[in-house]
Amino acid sequence: MTPVRLARMALRFALVGFLISVSFFVFWQLDDHFNFFNLPTEEQARAMGSFSQPALLAFLEKANFVLCPPYVVTSFAGMDLGKTANLILWLISLVLNTALYSVLGVAFGALWNRAASPRLHTKS
Repeated sequence: MTPVRLARMALRFALVGFLISVSFFVFWQLDDHFNFFNLPTEEQARAMGSFSQPALLAFLEKANFVLCPPYVVTSFAGMDLGKTANLILWLISLVLNTALYSVLGVAFGALWNRAASPRLHTKS
């Protein structure tokens, strides 16, 4: 194993965190507009009796919270705010998620370098 540069690893992880956040944001905005899962309106759901959300939608919601931890805080803070305030909170979440992934990249790079470095054992 060859050692890695921590700055490069941090940048790569930060880019992944940035892309994950942007991808989820774009997906949820498109879902609000196009209704990918063909979800019923509130009145239709009441008429149906029991309604459960599609499994893929439930998975994507959970994946969003797992892969973007800052989104948990900002989503609850902006629950009843307008679109502009939610966009600002999403931008804050984007910056925090990118920074979090950058720190994870530094930690992963440090662990990689530690495993890659030869260990010197001295006998006393």
